[in-house]
Amino acid sequence: MQDLIETLQRCVHRSVFVSERFGTIRWQDYGQRFRQRRWNDATWMLLGSSKLEIDNKHVADLAARLEPVLAEFLHTKTGRVGNGLFLLLGGRGSWAHPTLSDFAKTLISGAAKLGARPVVKLLLGWAGGEPLRFRTSALLYGADIDGPLQLAEGIALSRLPRSSADLPASLPAFQVVATVEDFLGAVVMSVDCEMSPALYQPYEGDTPRMPTPEGIFRMASNQIPNLSLDTFCESISLASNGYIDWILRWEDLGDLAVFSDGQSSISYKYRSDAGSTKITQAHLQEALKIHHARHRGGGSKANLELAMRRWRRSKRSATEIDKLIDLRIALEALYEIGGMSEKGFRIATYGAWHLGKSFEERHEYRETLRRAYHDSSSAIHGGTLKYAAKDKGLVSSTQDICRNGILKRLLEAEKPKWDEIILCPRE
Repeated sequence: MQDLIETLQRCVHRSVFVSERFGTIRWQDYGQRFRQRRWNDATWMLLGSSKLEIDNKHVADLAARLEPVLAEFLHTKTGRVGNGLFLLLGGRGSWAHPTLSDFAKTLISGAAKLGARPVVKLLLGWAGGEPLRFRTSALLYGADIDGPLQLAEGIALSRLPRSSADLPASLPAFQVVATVEDFLGAVVMSVDCEMSPALYQPYEGDTPRMPTPEGIFRMASNQIPNLSLDTFCESISLASNGYIDWILRWEDLGDLAVFSDGQSSISYKYRSDAGSTKITQAHLQEALKIHHARHRGGGSKANLELAMRRWRRSKRSATEIDKLIDLRIALEALYEIGGMSEKGFRIATYGAWHLGKSFEERHEYRETLRRAYHDSSSAIHGGTLKYAAKDKGLVSSTQDICRNGILKRLLEAEKPKWDEIILCPRE
């Protein structure tokens, strides 16, 4: 390892970087500029595409020392290596299966930014079967935290700095969909991710080919089933009793950024109006339990998932009419009211008996659900809100009942037989 580090370091010391805008740049200055870069750094955006220049004999020396390390990942006819970085970062097609000399240049450029020792450590880890490690990050909307939150499985919530000068370079560069004001003090959710293989032997034949057009991607080391930003934001919403969603998504490459010429791709959503909901460590732990419950067992939970999505939509800062319509759909899905008649009666009755622990509680639940369903029906047909106009707490009370029903259903091992539940004696 030490011999490889020293060889790589010598190559770095004999390197320069050539930019169309800035001319020839010493390796020291190039590396320092990379380490000092900040969010939306226009200078680094120009420098990042600089071309490495180094005498071929030094590259050949490094390539010779790389060959025994990468022997099992070389195409037997061409001597090209299967480069998993291409699967993650993209780039020129030739980078998918570079020659040892070209791969050596990738390592030299990376070492100029990060240092020879950490680059060699990454390489040896990949040669030993370790994946490419990075984070999928998302700007959250509707979330507020008092301090960093984290789950052992690899999910973390943190707050960005409140000064644009302190924003990290890992954030997406300026986009029309996200301005500096969106980032300042915002809450970010990050999920540890892996992609493999980092190195692989290309398929045999005259031309190297990838074993798969896409790498094997894992979030949170596959410790959380069916994990996605969407599903976990839904679980956080249910746990915190608020509307939480992501509006901008990107890959935080960490150390892998030294092998990338530019920014990773982004995804975004158009935000919905929502208030701010405080998220605590307890909420994050509860969200994880909810997520596991959603994906426990093999039976279909489509109705319950629909109920959860429409309940969350009702938590947005929309009109009372919109909230009631979303709640109507959520309740019909929760209590599996299909094309039956007397929907309002059934929802009110099922909900009361499903959640109420006493006559008084059941009566209160029944009346709340009956009024809310009446107003939602009126809203759909263009009428006025008879009950919500007088009772300003009707919508929020119905939201709470619906949420409690969803949470209870998540814990139930079997789907209730709704037509029988009202016949069962209650203690």
